[in-house]
Amino acid sequence: MKSHLQTAIVALLLGPSGIRSAPTNSTKVKDGVSSCGSAWLSIDDVTIGGGSDHRTGFTTAVNKFCGQVDGKTVKSQGYLSMATELFLSGGKDPSTYGLLGYVYFEIHNKQNSDHKVDSASCKKYFATLSATGSDCYGTEHHDTKGGTYQVGDNAVSYHALGNAVPPYQKAINTLVSEVLGAQQVNKDAGPPLDPWPLDSLNSVLPVACHSHNDYDHDIPLFQGLSAGCVSTEADVWLINGDVSIGHLAPDVGRTLGKQYVGPLKEIIDHNGGAVFKAKPGQSLTLLVDFKTSSSGTLDAVVKALDPLRQAGYLSKLENGKFVEKQVTVVASGSAPFDRISKGDGVPDRDIFYDAHVDDLSGESYTSQNSYYASADFEDAIGKPSNADLSADEKTKVTNQVGAAHKIGLKVRYYDLPGDYLWEPLIDLGVDRLNADDMSATARLKRIT
Repeated sequence: MKSHLQTAIVALLLGPSGIRSAPTNSTKVKDGVSSCGSAWLSIDDVTIGGGSDHRTGFTTAVNKFCGQVDGKTVKSQGYLSMATELFLSGGKDPSTYGLLGYVYFEIHNKQNSDHKVDSASCKKYFATLSATGSDCYGTEHHDTKGGTYQVGDNAVSYHALGNAVPPYQKAINTLVSEVLGAQQVNKDAGPPLDPWPLDSLNSVLPVACHSHNDYDHDIPLFQGLSAGCVSTEADVWLINGDVSIGHLAPDVGRTLGKQYVGPLKEIIDHNGGAVFKAKPGQSLTLLVDFKTSSSGTLDAVVKALDPLRQAGYLSKLENGKFVEKQVTVVASGSAPFDRISKGDGVPDRDIFYDAHVDDLSGESYTSQNSYYASADFEDAIGKPSNADLSADEKTKVTNQVGAAHKIGLKVRYYDLPGDYLWEPLIDLGVDRLNADDMSATARLKRIT
């Protein structure tokens, strides 16, 4: 049977998949580090986006926690815990790779007497986890896996463990006297996170990236927004009068309304009318890829969007002009261009089309009926023979971007051969970069 402490550590290390990732190098020690965690944490505060943004590192997070627990008493067999935001670097260069996550701090008093915490000792214990040469230290990128420091002969444990998922308790930057447990990410009939960590993304600046197949990420919607992506994607299927999410097949009951519309409305409400609190005027594009061509699919999408519509959060066509709001909905895949263009079944004209950037003459695409102009990169441009685009490929991109911009549309290419093309495409005027690995977007310049 597991002890209470073992159960707590398992809970702290549950990732988005719910699979245990046990502490490493676990040993029985006295006044020292007994184990290391599994998630790499940047030790110092990090400058990302080519110097345009920054993220919190382990040392700053430690100082915050130790400052809050200073002078507090942990009762015999009791706990004092808190989660706070920091940068999870994935064991790579944190200036170019990583994503906002959490570190779970916990003080567990296993003595028969009370334990009084002082800030200086607290900082000293946790500093051993990030000290150069320690078992938990990463020499290549100056990072740490966090872990556990044992005070005395297993008398008091000081834990600091990274996790991509916020706790289910309301313990973000707030002390609680209990063991923290990570939320189980919901990819079923409900929001991805509940409660939603509404203030965790307050400092995130937007980035010109598109969270491709966002619903397949470890934490749908949240990780894309954590990266700052100004565009996200949900593939939908018409099932029993509603639209369920899925790529090759629908996850019945996992609806657009529950996974995206509801959380987005909650975020915007909380932020006083903004998706990105640090950049209130920045709109988010919700790309809805229609996997079913039935006319009922559009009707169901229109219905699912109603909470955002009623709140006044959807971009729309008004008096013949595009009016940008907090969320711009773009229909792709099997979506019916003719109906969207005419406003047939879209009385508020708040759904726009994803035009074909490599064939803009094929339909009457305008900024009144469309918003994006997209294409498969290889189909539209070709397959690069090396890490850079050829002169011919650059010309094709430039011409397609110019044609799309001329009619007021934003350009996105999907199925890129690799994210090494992000910077060249931005230089050529591409508006949205298709991204699958949210951590890789750390190197992209922020929209300020």
